[in-house]
Amino acid sequence: MRSHLLLLWSVVASIGLLGSPSHANYEQRATYFEAREKLRQGNTAGFRKLARSLENYSLRPYLTYYDLRSRLRRASSEEVMAFVENNPSLPVANLLFKRWLRLLGQRRDWAPLRKYYAPSASADLNCYYLRSLYHTGDKENALDQTTDLWLAPISQPAACDPLFAAWRATERFTQARVWRRFKDALANNQMTLARYLIRYLSGAYEQSAKKYYAVHVKPKKITQVIDFKIENYLDESVVLHGLSRLIVKDSTRAAAAWSAYQAMYTFEPSARAPVDRQLAVAFARKQGIFPTDQQRKATSPASFARDIAQAAVEQQRWAEAFYWIKRMPNDLQQEPRWQYWLARAAEKILIDDTTTHEIFRDLAKQRHYYGFLAAQHIGLSGRMNATTSYPSATALLELQRHPGLRRSIELFAVNDDLNGRREWYAALETMNEEQKVIAAELAGQLGLIALSIRTANLAQATDHLHLRFPLAFEIPFRRASMRTGLPTALLMAIARQESAMDSQARSPANARGLMQLLPTTARLVSRRTQLPTPDSTNLYDPNTNITLGSHHMAWLMSRYQDQVPLAAAAYNAGERRVDRWIKDAAGSPVDVWIETIPFRETRNYVKNVLAFRHVYGARLNLSAPMLDATEVLVLPL
Repeated sequence: MRSHLLLLWSVVASIGLLGSPSHANYEQRATYFEAREKLRQGNTAGFRKLARSLENYSLRPYLTYYDLRSRLRRASSEEVMAFVENNPSLPVANLLFKRWLRLLGQRRDWAPLRKYYAPSASADLNCYYLRSLYHTGDKENALDQTTDLWLAPISQPAACDPLFAAWRATERFTQARVWRRFKDALANNQMTLARYLIRYLSGAYEQSAKKYYAVHVKPKKITQVIDFKIENYLDESVVLHGLSRLIVKDSTRAAAAWSAYQAMYTFEPSARAPVDRQLAVAFARKQGIFPTDQQRKATSPASFARDIAQAAVEQQRWAEAFYWIKRMPNDLQQEPRWQYWLARAAEKILIDDTTTHEIFRDLAKQRHYYGFLAAQHIGLSGRMNATTSYPSATALLELQRHPGLRRSIELFAVNDDLNGRREWYAALETMNEEQKVIAAELAGQLGLIALSIRTANLAQATDHLHLRFPLAFEIPFRRASMRTGLPTALLMAIARQESAMDSQARSPANARGLMQLLPTTARLVSRRTQLPTPDSTNLYDPNTNITLGSHHMAWLMSRYQDQVPLAAAAYNAGERRVDRWIKDAAGSPVDVWIETIPFRETRNYVKNVLAFRHVYGARLNLSAPMLDATEVLVLPL
């Protein structure tokens, strides 16, 4: 076993800090790995013997953790608390503590749970704690604190059920509170919870809740005005909610229904104004009908001017766009997005060409999507503003002495990446911004590319482009570029956006690897290209992932006539959606079309890919315009 482990770690041992020899830890890592294996086999004596030999090793506390976790159900309170108190900076200590508290709650061991509980964001732990209060003589306090838990607009864990049952048996459980939670549940699209709550309502509350739910699911029901008589505030809330839902689907029918309701009933200005504003935005976005002069003069929140300005950009109604951007509060108006569109609108309606050029010129000095667009608009190259300042070797060596980082690096070395990341991020919380930048540099030098990117972002090291946009996997990307004809900068931009260059990334939807390919997509690409069919594990291999992802993007580029914005949108959201989004958009400026993408995630995705392509072009010393000549206008399919 020993010789096998030494051979196994011959590669791991090569991960020297900043290139320095790591053989000092070689024996300890092998012994640590062997101790974990002894524990897994149930060889307690062998495990403890090896653990004792690692007293001075930075990962020694993790052996205690794994040992204690394996027998947590039998561990004493003193033993658990001693581990937690002796390792306050160890992320897994808090995880173990919470797991132990859950065990206490599950077996209804209320006294120690009440004694040792610490406030938590976990609903089940909070419920267990309140149950411990309830069963150890503090019932009223427990029930008072239960109210906020019960009002949460999401379903709570089963651990809360006994507590909620006791709470509902008191005067705290009122129809008004059920109604409040019911409405909040629908606002959060928690349909099952909303239906469940109706059972606790009666009389007018029950009738209104059923109608409220009905118009939430089928908003057009609200147009049957005769069926929705307003006799109290509950009925009014049903009508207002139904109208709000219908406006999104059919603003014309919603406006007609709203007129009918106003002819029959009186609504307070505070109830009327939100519907009027929502209708105004809907008419502007869908029909190009903008607020009248009287509506322009009305006082409204900043979000109204923003939403109307967005509609004006989408409709290319430049005078309206200029007016509504100017109506925004100054801090909102000064955002790069709105400065760009203010200049675009002013240019279109021939307002003060000098000022317009100054806005574009000022934006062009900034490194972001709108700055790069502005630069191209006035014939300049995008400014990278990259720093030339790098941490010294002394600073890097000094930071390595941080206990959390030392443990983190060792955890990565023994393939415990999850705990390695936990330790790393916990260590960052104790650092100032300068130290975080040094940590980002350290992560990059250790080959932890995704961690380096995320650390640089957390450090707000926006000008450290070598950290935020590393030239990782450059050879496979260049090879894929040669095979597909797509620029290396574009392929790297997609991987940077998809996974932050993390070859082991896996999304909740099961997309995998650098370019976040679904196994089904990967198999489809392999059939199209006559490449070997990959299994799911193959997608974590950078060469395989980059090859398949690049061919998929090449196919999309061909489908969308070499227009990166459209192909990138399809890479993220799928071709069917993009086909719908461009159905009537042929001839529209691409920058306008991007603003109309209905999914915020995809809209931001496309903007990032374009900006990242430009940055990677500069980093690779390759030409990468913000928008190619073929990408200025949306082309028909």
